[in-house]
Amino acid sequence: MYTLDIDEIRALANDVTSTSSGSNEFDLLKKKLDERFQVSIPEGLKNAAIEKFGDVASAPILYENLTNSILRKKIEDGENNIIIKNPRALYRIGVFGFSEPVNLNLTVEGNVGNFFGAFCNFNGTWTVKGHAENGLADKGYCGKFVIDGLATELVGQNNQSTNYSHGVDILVRKGCMERAMAQARGGNLVTFGAGFNSGLYMSDGILMNLGEPGELFGPGMVGGTIYTKQGTTTGKGAVIKKLDENDYEKIKNVLRTFERDLDIVNLDAFSKTNSKLDITNIKHDEIDFREFEKIVADENTVH
Repeated sequence: MYTLDIDEIRALANDVTSTSSGSNEFDLLKKKLDERFQVSIPEGLKNAAIEKFGDVASAPILYENLTNSILRKKIEDGENNIIIKNPRALYRIGVFGFSEPVNLNLTVEGNVGNFFGAFCNFNGTWTVKGHAENGLADKGYCGKFVIDGLATELVGQNNQSTNYSHGVDILVRKGCMERAMAQARGGNLVTFGAGFNSGLYMSDGILMNLGEPGELFGPGMVGGTIYTKQGTTTGKGAVIKKLDENDYEKIKNVLRTFERDLDIVNLDAFSKTNSKLDITNIKHDEIDFREFEKIVADENTVH
């Protein structure tokens, strides 16, 4: 188990800036970070940080780059259990760019900023013990996310499904804001609330909203399925239909991924004739899927 406390990087950078002049600050910081973490800051970061933020030590891009570089090195060295502390909603962390899936369980103690886990490609579970901002798992290929708090816009945007990837499975315990699973091509999102325009331009994948009915779901859908409580409204290009026996099997398969995370009782027995599920760690313990409907692409508008 490896723990990265980003406050340690911040303290080191602050120490360098308090003891060095502006002319050699970058070189000294680069040396200190190499000694402590065995990673190097790219030279191009200096000018970009100064131009945008005024100095290097306080620039968020420094911490984004270092966090990803340190974690990537640990993964390449064979570490597959990592904890991140004090992220303070740092943007674009968990972006590694591995072309093949890596085995990694990652826990973040705090909130993450925009595009956490973008382009992710891993086997394991990434847990955020806080909230997630825009673009969670953007263009993700493979992996499982559990978000304990809220997630803002564009959760699972461009979720990928290819001939070598399933797409990302995401659980958001306290709900998502608008455009969840926008342009999704695969993967699954289970959420306890989804904002308007969720399912925008979906072409595949499943969005399961176990919270209150949403508004204008599925505009421009050409594929995929949204499951949600009755009372939801749809956008242009999407239609509402009743659940059939096959839908219950699809719902069961998606929830199987999060069976332990949600403490689901008697999932094996779930069916159209046994439509209630006990989900024991949310405020609405029992969910009856007879109260649900599905949203799919309107065949009359899909060409």
